[in-house]
Amino acid sequence: MNFVKALFYTAIGSLMTIFYREGMEVAMSWVFVLWLPFAAHDLGETITPFPTKKATGAGNTGDKQK
Repeated sequence: MNFVKALFYTAIGSLMTIFYREGMEVAMSWVFVLWLPFAAHDLGETITPFPTKKATGAGNTGDKQK
């Protein structure tokens, strides 16, 4: 999943660079607006003090270990 996210962010950055160089400010703004929810979601996951994903239980070293 991180690979897909990295590809997406690379594509967004490349498109914004191309649109800026070509003078297409409106297209660059739309790409930025489309990118904002994804960036906000990643930022929210990063700064949230509590984990949002449930633990799978793999690697537990509790008292129930045989």
